[in-house]
Amino acid sequence: MHDSFTSSPAQSRRDLVMSLGLGLVVFGAEARSLTADGNLTGDQVRRLLLAGLVGAIGGELVASVTYLAAGRWAYASAALVRQLVEIEYLAWAVTNDPDDAWEWFKSDKRIRLQRWQPGKIRQRSEGRFPNKDYHDHCEIGGHPVPEPAMSVLGHRDKWVEVTLYETALHGAATWHYLLRALEGIDPISEVERHYQLVDRAYEVWQRTETMDKGLRSENDE
Repeated sequence: MHDSFTSSPAQSRRDLVMSLGLGLVVFGAEARSLTADGNLTGDQVRRLLLAGLVGAIGGELVASVTYLAAGRWAYASAALVRQLVEIEYLAWAVTNDPDDAWEWFKSDKRIRLQRWQPGKIRQRSEGRFPNKDYHDHCEIGGHPVPEPAMSVLGHRDKWVEVTLYETALHGAATWHYLLRALEGIDPISEVERHYQLVDRAYEVWQRTETMDKGLRSENDE
């Protein structure tokens, strides 16, 4: 892994996204495996199940963006970032109110439509997640919209960097929410090791990043 003295912005994005993908996958597996520990309370088991599932899903999305970006599959990468934004919402919900988030874990389709659609979570977040950010991701990678799709497919290199930036942004937020969700539970050794790698990559990324607005700046052109 590069440091802030040798990393370019593009390299620091890739380093962080790779670290986040592996870190979240390990987090998900380790958190869920700990639920078999008979010394945990019911509340701790629920938090581990919730955080572990959200982490596992998020990790696969982030890791997949890494591979797609390496092949310059810009549109497919953007579609996964839109999914990652929804994972960030769930990671916040798990941290903010685990008892409420347990409803999502046990929900059927009717409950998910009533309370767990992305817009419903944004409403409960009281402005933490702007509508425009989510709608921009839907335009770029959520639905087949002609003009954005032509822009992405016609300028692959530029959009790959935007996608990596957005993955770093939303992936890091997801990671930090999930770590907070496990406060008060004994540290998970594997996660602790990956935390150091992610923390270092995140610090370098913050120091070297030059793309201040990411998707929003590209949409405003």
